[in-house]
Amino acid sequence: MDVLKNRHKTLRNLYKAVKNLLNQKGFNWDSTRQMVIAENKIWDEYIKVNPDVHPYRVKTIPYYDDLGIIYGDNSARKKGNDASLILLGLKFGGPL
Repeated sequence: MDVLKNRHKTLRNLYKAVKNLLNQKGFNWDSTRQMVIAENKIWDEYIKVNPDVHPYRVKTIPYYDDLGIIYGDNSARKKGNDASLILLGLKFGGPL
């Protein structure tokens, strides 16, 4: 169970980090390449202040949209997709 909790925490932190990056001026999501994009100048300036985001400059995140459903996209949850519970098999108190 600890492994599952750690994976959940890792994925939640990944989602938060990418979402925060996308909220910055000049950063966008490239759905074809599944990664955060920005002009080199914007990346360089942002990384100077936030060196921990450097890996996201070249990192693909093919499941970012899914993480949005699980961790942060309230509009997806309102549609009845409580994906985090479904994926964990916990909806309505037991396995699906």
